[in-house]
Amino acid sequence: MEVNPQELIQILKDKITLYEHLGIEVKEISSSRVHFRVSLDKSKNHKGTAFGGSLYASAVLAAYALALAGLKQRGLDTENIVIAKGEIQYLRPVETDFDIVSEFPSEDDEEAFYQELLSKKRVRGKIRSQILGDGGSLKASLVGDFVVKL
Repeated sequence: MEVNPQELIQILKDKITLYEHLGIEVKEISSSRVHFRVSLDKSKNHKGTAFGGSLYASAVLAAYALALAGLKQRGLDTENIVIAKGEIQYLRPVETDFDIVSEFPSEDDEEAFYQELLSKKRVRGKIRSQILGDGGSLKASLVGDFVVKL
């Protein structure tokens, strides 16, 4: 089934109220990759760099969008997606608008995630989001355990 990016963006706007406040521009949204561009102006802290909580929230939201896109592509009718555990490493200050790229660790991990969901009606698996500065420099990295139920 074809993934409709506009439909997915509308779901994010309707279901995740924080989405509208983060200054996200969707560059790519598919079942294998999500790419957001995020405005620093919506995420600044007292030092003029991105607030850690905004980085975390944006990274989790990108991973959520990835899982949602995979569900829609496979014709699985659920939005029951939660993060059970998230670990983020803040490597360098984020001083400009930034990109977030979310993917499964590998194609095999992606397929195993949805196969387990289909067979057991529940899955817990890892999704990775990388926060990138200008020139693609890695600023932070999140690995989240996401749970999806049918």
